[in-house]
Amino acid sequence: MTYYRFSFEWGNIAVGSNHKTRLLVLTDISSNQTGFKEPDDTQSLVRLLLYANHFDMEGLIATYTKHWNDARPEYIVEVVQAYGEVRDQLVLHDPQFPTEQQLLSVIKRGNPRDGLDHIGEGKDTEASEWIITRADTNDERPLWITVWGGTTDLAQALWRVSQTRSEDETARFVAKLRVYAISDQYGIGCWIRDQFPDLFYLVPKSVYRGMYKGGDHSLTTWDWVETHIRQGHGPLGEAYPNYDGGDLWDKVLGLKEGDSPSFMYLIPNGLGDPEQPEFGCWGGRFVPMANNPKHYKDAADFTEDSTGNGEWVTVSRWRRAYQASFAARMDWCMLPPEQANREPVAVVAGETVRRVSSGEIIELDASGSTNPSGGALDFHWFIYREAGTFLGEVQIEGNDSPQARAIIPDTSGEGTVHIVLEVTNRGKPALTSYRRVIMEIS
Repeated sequence: MTYYRFSFEWGNIAVGSNHKTRLLVLTDISSNQTGFKEPDDTQSLVRLLLYANHFDMEGLIATYTKHWNDARPEYIVEVVQAYGEVRDQLVLHDPQFPTEQQLLSVIKRGNPRDGLDHIGEGKDTEASEWIITRADTNDERPLWITVWGGTTDLAQALWRVSQTRSEDETARFVAKLRVYAISDQYGIGCWIRDQFPDLFYLVPKSVYRGMYKGGDHSLTTWDWVETHIRQGHGPLGEAYPNYDGGDLWDKVLGLKEGDSPSFMYLIPNGLGDPEQPEFGCWGGRFVPMANNPKHYKDAADFTEDSTGNGEWVTVSRWRRAYQASFAARMDWCMLPPEQANREPVAVVAGETVRRVSSGEIIELDASGSTNPSGGALDFHWFIYREAGTFLGEVQIEGNDSPQARAIIPDTSGEGTVHIVLEVTNRGKPALTSYRRVIMEIS
């Protein structure tokens, strides 16, 4: 039987725990102002800082941006300083939010130029050296590198290690890294994957557009941003620029955040597992590339209300939940804990992976779920069909109850069925947590 390791649930990471994800961000941030250059990286950075309690923030690196033909770390500094003004309020909700000084200490400047000509001897940067330093830390956890722009500094770090260490030492270094790169911006990602084929690498070409395309557009509008993020939420909300620009197809107003899926993929809400890209979560769903099973590309989901590209849907299908979570955490910047909402804790009794037989009836019990904010909980079980491999029809009885039953059909077929539990409280905004049960049918 194959056992999967699952991500952590809301509230299950103890103070001082080493279960936080180690995160290093490469961003081509170019503006903190609406309508000037490309401010969507700033949008993503504001959202990220509201989840900083779930990460060990190992680096915030400003990389080359075509909008300045330079790297601009000062924009990161401005957002972190805004975070610092609300941090005392945030720690009332969770003491694990890092200090402003901790975040400022990991801001680094990347190469002010981009391209393969800037990789090699004499091309080391503060950022490339920092990547090596953090990866070399004596820590069993992998270092997740999320790429919001170019990868020149990552490429230089890998090149330097390959030139100064043995083949085995280089392999051990590469094995410590996990990369989620928003597209192959600036063209170096292909070189990295070719030179370091064993590097765990997610490279969505379309998934990230699900932040602002498809799904419920009422949750991405200019007015939604003004009401739930910018106005009345303190300095960090004010630091979030409304977006007034476009993409390849049309104009985008309000929320864009094309880089956010890279760290939303790592948020420990019980839905996904970062080591299992095929599972799907807020940050999208992926399948291995044909030429290398360690490199992953966009997968497609299709729901009853799907609109547009099926790859967008792997992100947009969760929009109600992740936007409610974002709005609630922005409320934390101003409200005391007793007036704010926080995520419920979803619990499913029994094993998360179960071997079952055809014709079997499986009991599902989430009655142990709790709501730290108090009040009633709503339950919903559903089959995440695209994440599984079983081709038959599994029925769920009582899918809107804490206790349900999965009915496995009589069949000679085999495969996996992913059953997802959504537990939602009735606060404002209503917040959702998840658990996943995998049935291995044989």
